[in-house]
Amino acid sequence: MANMNIEAVKQTLKSWINEGYIEGELSVEPEWYILWRPEELEEINRDYEILEYAPGFISFGGNGGGELLVVNHHAEVFYIPSIGMSPDTAIKIAGTLEEFKGYMHQ
Repeated sequence: MANMNIEAVKQTLKSWINEGYIEGELSVEPEWYILWRPEELEEINRDYEILEYAPGFISFGGNGGGELLVVNHHAEVFYIPSIGMSPDTAIKIAGTLEEFKGYMHQ
């Protein structure tokens, strides 16, 4: 899904949450996920200042240990530290959101 935007991320999160994916183990780094509530995405991204420190990314969750789960406009999934955040610190963990979903456990 190219041209990923915050509304598309919200729709994906709603679907995952409805399927019971809220928090759990990941079979890839960072090994744990916590999904943000779709209605809180704008506020969370604003609070973390994603646009300023990691332009081109949208955070959709975290790992509970200081790292954010983010997606870029190509729908590739990365994790990035919340302290020292920059596009250069993003580590790619999935080529698509669907691939990422395959790594999530309920």
